[in-house]
Amino acid sequence: MPPENIRIVPMAAEHIESFRECLDAVAKERRYLALTSAPPPDAVREFIRSAIMRRVPQFVALDGQRVIGWCDIFPHEKESFAHVGRLGMGMLRDFRGQGIGQRLAEKAIAQAKKIGLERIELDAYASNQPAIRLYGKLGFVVEGIKRKARKLDGAYDDVLVMALLIS
Repeated sequence: MPPENIRIVPMAAEHIESFRECLDAVAKERRYLALTSAPPPDAVREFIRSAIMRRVPQFVALDGQRVIGWCDIFPHEKESFAHVGRLGMGMLRDFRGQGIGQRLAEKAIAQAKKIGLERIELDAYASNQPAIRLYGKLGFVVEGIKRKARKLDGAYDDVLVMALLIS
């Protein structure tokens, strides 16, 4: 499906199973997420239902009814950090590089602003240059580097700490 036919919609209960499949596929690539596989179905279901109830900015990209990507911004739970959210996102391999991730992130950031978030943070692996370029386009800046913070399959990767001020 051409990228313009991919729909960006708020996460809903009917997307949970397909979201978990998408999350699992990206996690099993072992390159982009801290997870190396998706949590069990019940855990994902409960986590997403709770996020929907709390009105967490959470969007999915749909190819028909199939979730092919996601972006969420979870608000910090401590009162003194309630203005801060943490962005997470992922996209199935065949749909990367088509602008879908940017559309997802823009929707999530707009919703984060509507609910009063002023700062959005994320961690990106230094080896994930396409994601770092996307975050830069969205206005995120590197605030720090955690050297050798990730070690998987014997290989180290630095973690870039990035943030966007949206107030």
